[in-house]
Amino acid sequence: MPLPEPLHRFWVSLDELVADVLPTPWGAVVTDARFPDVWDTNYARLDVATEVSVATIEADLLPALLRAGGRVEHVVSFHHEAHGELLAELSARGHRISWDLAMVLDGTPGRPGASEEDVAVEELPSDDELWTAAAGSMRDSFGIEPAAAVEQLLTLERTVLGPAGKRWFAVRDAGGRIVSLGTLLVLAGTGYVDNVATDPAARERGYAGAIVTKIARENRDAGAAGPFLLTDPGSPAVVRFYERRGFSSVGFLVSTKGPMPDV
Repeated sequence: MPLPEPLHRFWVSLDELVADVLPTPWGAVVTDARFPDVWDTNYARLDVATEVSVATIEADLLPALLRAGGRVEHVVSFHHEAHGELLAELSARGHRISWDLAMVLDGTPGRPGASEEDVAVEELPSDDELWTAAAGSMRDSFGIEPAAAVEQLLTLERTVLGPAGKRWFAVRDAGGRIVSLGTLLVLAGTGYVDNVATDPAARERGYAGAIVTKIARENRDAGAAGPFLLTDPGSPAVVRFYERRGFSSVGFLVSTKGPMPDV
C-alpha cells in the first residue's frame, strides 16, 4: 500500500529543515557536509511510483555525496512496489536492503497497561544530562557507530532539531538515573515518534509504554496528524508493543546502504 501523505510530507519537511535538498524528477538528493557520517542526511529520496534506474539516481546523487564528504551510498524509497529492479541491482552490488514498517496512531491513544499507570514521564530540557543519556542510547540501544556518527547526530539534535521543536521525554529509575527515552517532532502538521529505547536492565516495567502514551497525547493536544513511527517488521514483539497502544500498520519504507562506487 502507498504510504500516507502526512508521513511523506513530514519527511520532506525534515529534509528541508536539516539539509541541502536538490529536487529531481524522481524525488530529491539530500546532503549535508556538516554530518557526513549520518546516512539520513546524505541520501537519495525516491518519491515517484515509477521505476527509476540506478544510473539516473547516481547521476545526481554521487556528485552531491562527494561534495558533502559522504561515505555511504544510501537510497530511500517511498514506493518500493515500483522499484524492484532498482533494489535488485543495488543488492547485487553489495547494498544492504532494510525494511521499516510505518505505523500510525489514528485516533485516541490506547489505554496504558497496568505497569504503566504509575510511571512518571518527564520532559527533559536541553542540557548535558539529556545529551549524555541520548549518546548512550544511540550507542547501546541503536548500535550507531562510529563515534563520529554519534557526535554528528548529537550536534544535529542540539543545533537543528531541538530548536525546530523536537521534544525528549524520559523515565528515571529509583536512583534518579534516566533509563528510558522517547521523542516527538511535529513538522508540517504531522507528529513523528522516534528514539524510543530503554536500558536493558530496566525493561518490562512499562517505562517505554508510558513514554509512547505520553507522546501520543502531546501530539493529539498539538492538533497534529498521527503520530507516525517506523519500526522493524522483523520484531513482532515490538510491533505488538505499538499495536497495544493504538498504532496500526500503514505500509513499508525500504532503504539501501552500500559502498560508494568508484567514480
